[in-house]
Amino acid sequence: RVDPHPRASTAATEDVDRVREPVQRGSRASGRSTRAVAFPGLVPPASDSPIRPIAAMGIGSLFIVNNKTESLCALKHWGPTVPHAAVLDKVFASHRESVKQNLYNDVLTTEGKQYCFHITRGEITYIATTETETEPLMVVEFLTQLHVVLKAYFTDVTEAVLQEHHVTLYQLLDEMLDSGIPVNTHPGGLKVLVPPPNLLNRAQSVVFGHQGVLVSDQDPLKLLPLPWRSNNIKYASNEIYLDVIESIDATLDSEGRVLNSAVHGVIEVNSRLSGMPDISLSLSNSHLIEEYSFHPSVRLSRFAADRVVSFVPADGVFTLMSYKVRPPAQKDPPQWQPRYIKQNAWAQSQISGGMNAGSNATQVPLPLYIRPQATFGATQGRVSIVCGTKPAFEKPVESVSLEVRLPGRVASADPSATHGAATYDDMGHHVKWVIDKFPNDKTPCLTIQLSLEDHFSSGDQKGRGAKGGGDGDAHRAVRLQELVDIHANFSVSGVGTSGIKVETLQVRNEKYKPSQGVRYHTRGGRVVVRT
Repeated sequence: RVDPHPRASTAATEDVDRVREPVQRGSRASGRSTRAVAFPGLVPPASDSPIRPIAAMGIGSLFIVNNKTESLCALKHWGPTVPHAAVLDKVFASHRESVKQNLYNDVLTTEGKQYCFHITRGEITYIATTETETEPLMVVEFLTQLHVVLKAYFTDVTEAVLQEHHVTLYQLLDEMLDSGIPVNTHPGGLKVLVPPPNLLNRAQSVVFGHQGVLVSDQDPLKLLPLPWRSNNIKYASNEIYLDVIESIDATLDSEGRVLNSAVHGVIEVNSRLSGMPDISLSLSNSHLIEEYSFHPSVRLSRFAADRVVSFVPADGVFTLMSYKVRPPAQKDPPQWQPRYIKQNAWAQSQISGGMNAGSNATQVPLPLYIRPQATFGATQGRVSIVCGTKPAFEKPVESVSLEVRLPGRVASADPSATHGAATYDDMGHHVKWVIDKFPNDKTPCLTIQLSLEDHFSSGDQKGRGAKGGGDGDAHRAVRLQELVDIHANFSVSGVGTSGIKVETLQVRNEKYKPSQGVRYHTRGGRVVVRT
């Protein structure tokens, strides 16, 4: 069997593995076959018993849809046939409602019997339904990995491409799922079983019809010593490059104080190495990593022992690991320290934080500051925002985008910015302010003039007068101020935030010396400013 999930220290992945273990793949020349499985704690009923056996958990139906035209690109059923029209209507109606409320979810219940899981990538939406007890993370992870596999095969995943290569698409679904349970989701192993479409395959398909598509009848575990890497890989120039991408999640108050913060990171690898190399990667300040998940190629025991990421890389671009960094507190007990320790950005931020740093909390090192002011009246309001960069960061902050979410009773808004472009979305009740590059001579400022609807007139005004006018005004002011949020996105190239850096990268088991390189990126994940 092949594990379709990145390995992590979670109980959900272990449960999926235990359920997937009994599945046995049959010969591909004669079709797929499975054997009956007796799950622990479940006794199969007698042949004359009216009680039906409990179905194994898995995906019942899969729909691939164009979310722009809401047209069906592909569908496949592993369980009872589900009417696709009713499912698609429910999913897109829920999606439109979530867009209006700025709340996005990947799971919904339809008619109380089915659970729908859906993710959107570009113009394609992947929808999976299940009627049995199923691990939600398994389904969401499979849909995510399905898009990765399709991009590895077709480069661009659009409705036209999927219709052109629909035979390859259904062959991939047959290899990736067995009775609705994921069994093989690695592009390297799938490319051995289902060759990617190329000029030769297209010519054979035109001459011989769909029989021209070649499919191997051998077991991928016999062809590949490692599911994620094929044999006899050769490159004229061997190279490996890493991208350390970190995103900041933080919540700030109107005075700029950090209420909650976290840093999430991802290490992307672009490997073009010949043979079967073995790589050891050392990270600085790795003791700050609180949560992590790895590519299946990573040896977990080695990382748990000495915090070294040891793996045989997959060919091409893949995600090596994702992690979450915790801010070090001053009163933390002494912990194990790695061999090399460098002063990280958390400590520097705490030293330079001044009064906002606090005695026990460490601030997230945000590269920019946002200072909002909001005032509201009965029929008019005003929101002013000043945004600038902090001098502590040497690299420039680029692609800054601020989304100011306004109260629901806003009738119209007139934004004006001293720098950048500001537009008002009437449907979403928010103003988007885009600053490509900060000027050197002035600080950008955004001013929004609001026209408000008075919801406290007529009947509401009488009820408020009976209870006391002062309490009603205070309640209205607090309610409106809580509904004004500022969501910030930004990008900083060439610098990391958490202090996690690549110390050494060693390639063993091969005689060549590859070209190496590491790039660091900092992005705004979910930065919210409460006014």
